Amino acid sequence: MNQCTVKLKNVKKVYEGRTLFKIDELSAYIGDKIAIIGNNGAGKSTLLKIINNDITPDSGDVMIDESFNYLPQIAEPSFIDETIDFELLSRFNVPNNKQLSGGEQTKLRIIEAISTYKMGLLLDEPTTHLDKDSIDLVIEQLEYYYGTLIFVSHDRHFINKIANKIWEVKEGKLNVFNGNYDEFLEKKELEKKTLEAKSETIQKERARLTNAASKQQAYANKMSNYNKSQAKSHNVGRLAQSKQKDTVQKNAHKKAKAIESRIEQLEEVDLPEEMRTIKFPIKQSEVIHNKFPIIAQDLSIVRGEKLLLENTSFQFPFGKTIAITGPNGAGKSSLLHEIMNNDDIEKSPKLNIITYKQMDYKIGSTESVLFYVMEASGQEEPLVRSVLDRLNFNQTELNKSVSDISGGEATRLTLALLFLKHSNVIILDEPTNFIDITTINALEDFIKGYQGMIILVSHDRAFVDNVADVIYTIEDKKLKLVKN
Repeated sequence: MNQCTVKLKNVKKVYEGRTLFKIDELSAYIGDKIAIIGNNGAGKSTLLKIINNDITPDSGDVMIDESFNYLPQIAEPSFIDETIDFELLSRFNVPNNKQLSGGEQTKLRIIEAISTYKMGLLLDEPTTHLDKDSIDLVIEQLEYYYGTLIFVSHDRHFINKIANKIWEVKEGKLNVFNGNYDEFLEKKELEKKTLEAKSETIQKERARLTNAASKQQAYANKMSNYNKSQAKSHNVGRLAQSKQKDTVQKNAHKKAKAIESRIEQLEEVDLPEEMRTIKFPIKQSEVIHNKFPIIAQDLSIVRGEKLLLENTSFQFPFGKTIAITGPNGAGKSSLLHEIMNNDDIEKSPKLNIITYKQMDYKIGSTESVLFYVMEASGQEEPLVRSVLDRLNFNQTELNKSVSDISGGEATRLTLALLFLKHSNVIILDEPTNFIDITTINALEDFIKGYQGMIILVSHDRAFVDNVADVIYTIEDKKLKLVKN
């Protein structure tokens, strides 16, 4: 059996009066590559910090038998020094200077975490801001890591490539699954089908017992009516028969009650709610009949002294989801900016563009979340409730003042408004950064239900594969069509 490196026993952590998780017993071993998944605020990063001894649990024992390198989700900017593996620095294409981009900072911090080998490695959202090639390099470095790797990630492609075990933090519990994310989903689907089969069996048994109880009750009522009619007669023989019928009637009532008791004892099965795609209608006045409402001819983009795009042409079709991919610094976000602001790009005058921006979570409004979204979007309550429910806003959160919501709640609220407000084009720049897998799934569903055009930039391959109708990549200063 592999060496145990981490053992948690009766560990409990409470935050602001809410139990994040209560773990009876949990272990990690040499060779484990464990992905921690769960909704924002579930306690994933807190669990990593407990293992790294940065946070003390409210109760329980944490036993660590090896030393760990740790990559936190948020950290002060790093600087290159003599402890860095310069070969990795070159492979990750990190320049040797202090002016590093967000993606370069992430790469440098990853290199710092793996430059000195230890038997334990903790990573919190290691793919944030990284492009496809950089993520592939991280995967390459971690695939053959021998020790215990525990990481938090919402990147399903990354999890599939690395993880051999899943720790799911959900509703205060930690559930363990063997395998990667796809295998986790398969097991979840099997659990769902098992629950559905169990529920169907119970419903059939409930129907059978209900029918049997009704028959017994009907028989008892029949005997009761018979005894009442016999009681009017003074015939002794008939009265004796009535007493026998009375006994039969009582037995029938007893059997009916016994069957009803068995019905009450039948287990209730909570089935996962079926998610239906929400349709976001476009106002008739904003319907665009032009097949290609955004067209560029020989577009060039320069930022500072750097030429990002040179004489590139494209036409974006209405009603489609268009993904723009490419390495960090290629000009993806700059292209989005040009689409919105450059008059040399031919755009339909009917375009009503809305963009995704993570907002400051201190909005300042004292209105409830539900009323605020209804007022800001102009949509009716049933649709607003459906969207917020899909984004895991419970009734308590709907009634909370907007000024009191957390950063994670504000991000979900922003996504809700993005699709609820009237528009015919939505522009998304790295929308899956900092949101959990559940919210990503909801976002994918919203995109499929949106009837206008969506233009997005993302390094999340699973996300792009799931939603994009058309895929471009920026390569050699050109926007090249990859999928149409």
